[in-house]
Amino acid sequence: MEIGQIHDKWQKLAPDHNSFGRKRMKTFKGMLFYASAIALSSSLVAHAQEADDGERKLGTVTVTGSFIQGTPEDAALPVDVLSAQDLKLEGKPTITELIRNLGPSSGVDGQTNQFASNGLEGTSNINLRGLGPARTLVLINGHRQTYHPYSIGEQAQLFVDTNNIPSAAIGRVEVLKDGAAALYGSDAIAGVVNFITNQDLDGFEVGGSFSQFDGSDGDFDISAAYGLQGANFNWVTSVGYNKRSEVLLSEKDWAVRPFAENPVGGWSSLSNPGRYVPLSAGFTPLAANVNDFGCDEAGGIYAGAASSCYFQFTQFDNLVEEEERYQVFSEYNRNLGNGAELHLEAMYAYSDVPTWKTSPSYPPQVLTNQLLLASHPGFIQYNLDNPGVFPAGTAAALYIGRSFGYGGSPLTGGAQEGYRTSETFRGSGGLKGDFTNGVNYDATISYSTTESERLTNDTYITGLTNALRGFGVCTDPNTGFDPATGTSPLSAGYAGTLAAGVGSCEYYNPFSNAIPFNAVTGAANPTFVPGLENTATLADWITDPSLTTAKTDLLVFDGILSGESSVQASGGAVGWAAGMQVRRESYKLDPSALTDLSVTPGPGGTGPYSFLAGTLPSDESQTIYAIFGELQVPLYDNLNMQFAVRYEDYGGEIGSTFDPKVAAKWDVTDNFALRGSAQTSFKGPTLNQLGGVGTSLQFVAPTSAFKAVDTFGNADLKPESAFSFNVGALYDTGNFQASLDYYNFDFSDPVIVEEQAQIVNAAVAALATATTADDAILSRITFNNPLAPSASTISRIRVNVTNGPNIQTSGIDLRASNVWDVGSSEFTLGADATYIIEYVVDPYIVEGLAIGGGDYVGQFNRSNFTRSMPQWKANVFANYAIGEHNLRAVMRHIDSYKDERSAAARGGVGETIDSQTTFDLFYNLTSEAWGLDFGLSAVNVTDEDPPFAAFDVNYDPYTHNPFGRTFKVSVTKRFGGSN
Repeated sequence: MEIGQIHDKWQKLAPDHNSFGRKRMKTFKGMLFYASAIALSSSLVAHAQEADDGERKLGTVTVTGSFIQGTPEDAALPVDVLSAQDLKLEGKPTITELIRNLGPSSGVDGQTNQFASNGLEGTSNINLRGLGPARTLVLINGHRQTYHPYSIGEQAQLFVDTNNIPSAAIGRVEVLKDGAAALYGSDAIAGVVNFITNQDLDGFEVGGSFSQFDGSDGDFDISAAYGLQGANFNWVTSVGYNKRSEVLLSEKDWAVRPFAENPVGGWSSLSNPGRYVPLSAGFTPLAANVNDFGCDEAGGIYAGAASSCYFQFTQFDNLVEEEERYQVFSEYNRNLGNGAELHLEAMYAYSDVPTWKTSPSYPPQVLTNQLLLASHPGFIQYNLDNPGVFPAGTAAALYIGRSFGYGGSPLTGGAQEGYRTSETFRGSGGLKGDFTNGVNYDATISYSTTESERLTNDTYITGLTNALRGFGVCTDPNTGFDPATGTSPLSAGYAGTLAAGVGSCEYYNPFSNAIPFNAVTGAANPTFVPGLENTATLADWITDPSLTTAKTDLLVFDGILSGESSVQASGGAVGWAAGMQVRRESYKLDPSALTDLSVTPGPGGTGPYSFLAGTLPSDESQTIYAIFGELQVPLYDNLNMQFAVRYEDYGGEIGSTFDPKVAAKWDVTDNFALRGSAQTSFKGPTLNQLGGVGTSLQFVAPTSAFKAVDTFGNADLKPESAFSFNVGALYDTGNFQASLDYYNFDFSDPVIVEEQAQIVNAAVAALATATTADDAILSRITFNNPLAPSASTISRIRVNVTNGPNIQTSGIDLRASNVWDVGSSEFTLGADATYIIEYVVDPYIVEGLAIGGGDYVGQFNRSNFTRSMPQWKANVFANYAIGEHNLRAVMRHIDSYKDERSAAARGGVGETIDSQTTFDLFYNLTSEAWGLDFGLSAVNVTDEDPPFAAFDVNYDPYTHNPFGRTFKVSVTKRFGGSN
């Protein structure tokens, strides 16, 4: 089996910022050593007890979707199972690759995508049914894991970072494609993905892999695992190290395109070199924009209605960021000899993106402060070199552009750099067994925490103002004050000694004569004048980091009783389970002083920086209480029913919810069965959604530029809810297996972030009408000149987290495979497909106006709060196994879909995102004699480029693989065992 063969054959389960990471890792290593020593000493005790206790089987099977031990693995629920063996046959894909290839999953993070998933580099998530990553519950060994503390920018959704889970530790993955809040509670609206670790390893195992595609220096991972198996205990520890090499977007010829091919492909009208509004001595405009004639010499182009200089910032961005990841997972299981089983586990993960690359500077959101006088040295030289360009009487000019562009950042010589780090710890302990009356018990307490740090540099608003007037470096870039006097040298009556461009005071020069060469191509700029360049000292002074540290904690207690009742149905005894859960969630956001709006509000109340808004600190927590129950009723020998209910109380304004579920499976014949389920599900708002403010970078079509979108939390949010049902058929003749399922979700009050594109469109329409009845929407927009608002002068947009419109989606999942025995070999052919019938979203109201609405299936969905959603995806595979050898071929197809935006919003290109079909080949050698696994993979054998999309990176990073033909080699060696 493989990812493409996900089917319903359940298999029986057999028994500086770097100092931050180093300090935490050292602490954890000590903890791990201590915990491991305890586990090992316990195992030695277990050895001593084996003679008395006898050999006992560990681990009663409990499948995802039921709490009743011994529930049949072919029960009523649509659960797909991927074993470690399945994954090995497809080249041991990364977690990100695994998730992207799942048929029911669409619109996931995992590839570098700073233009939509801001600040999430190094993370990965799961998005079942396209309902959003926060609406898929992710479990590790059946228990919850804390969220990654930074949310998806446009959706304010927190999610579980699946990159924290070490691939080497995974025994199997169970995907429940059904609402499951009646059992698992909040988040399980779209389904559940349960990562179950391998307890069976006996001996030592070491492995590694190396993969490479055109433009990459290669990615590699190294793993080691040790398993100790006793008669009544096991202890397995896995460690992993992953390294991804940096790949520039420009390494792919399709990823950085000319303006004519994609005007929204990373092009901005706020450039450097930029343009100017000439002003008189009284600071009144004398003419329209005057372009810097050095634009094309520096590497830019003249484009747009005003033929102004356009800057392509994606030349400085990465397709893949440099990443390092360390992972440790250790678990200890022991039968205590009295019917009780002890389970202990610990996990540690550290992720580091040390040199995250972005544009040399961001576009300023307010331009009215960027004033320079005619006495500016760069201005004087420009007029000498280009006489008559500025009109007579020009005494000053307003600079329309960014601080650094084609010349790169003077600090790095190219891209601006930041970093992202994340550190996760998880510990869990449980005890399960049975009482003398046959009742099973299972009690577990789990704690997990993730702390992340994110640093992104930006230009000071006031610092740039001062530097344009010659007071750079010598004043405070935040306040603009002369440190000696505490007053600004630009203010009337200034009595200090600072003079523009004299001594330690430096001018910031926005003209092309400050650019020595193009930072991307290295081509010399013929308009450069030595002595007018911006120094690294000035660049260091004018920029500083927007820095935040965010942390989530989750403490969960689960207590479950289960067993068989004395009630007998026609098909046997009624099974039951009842339990409770208490979970304590906390969320903390700690911004640096410069990022904290309560400390540094900045000149406009959005913070000191020209693009990135500040935020407020947050320290929130909530305790959620739940009780639940479940019945498995074998009505007849061939008809089994499941009933479940859950009551969950959030307290306070959020309140409580009650959710029932019913499911059934009818074995019509020995080969044919019908199954179905119906349930209500819910999700409570996460703590980050209830307050605070965050800023994301989003393209605003009327401005032809990225603008800051400020997202405000909402303390009055209600829980989301959904009614869903699933009906399906299964056919199994042994060698041939097939399943067909229809699913339907009716979703109410989803927590969304209002759509900035729709708000902007409504605001532009309001500006064009004579009536004021629709002007309330303008309160959501900040204009460069509030007295003369226009579509092209939008500088910021405010959106709120809110309970959004109803959503109805339905679709079909199909799985089929057949196995032929050919002498001593085996040939398998199979396919899986998911077809989305509809994804209908109702309009909702913002400031009295109806926003959005429609059927979002088969769309790119860049104009709304959902993700890209091809109507269907399919995988077809063929597998040939003979002896120790296995050959596999996989064809993957993703349907074409539309870019729903207006032609103007997508630059007049990319109306359709084409379908894509790729072919993968895999070879595996498994030698039991040598204890060796060897694998060769060729993914995307025909080297297909991702389909073009009118997006900054010229493809859809939520859907397609951008790497082209990728080769991978993997080796695993096993040594010995304990028996």
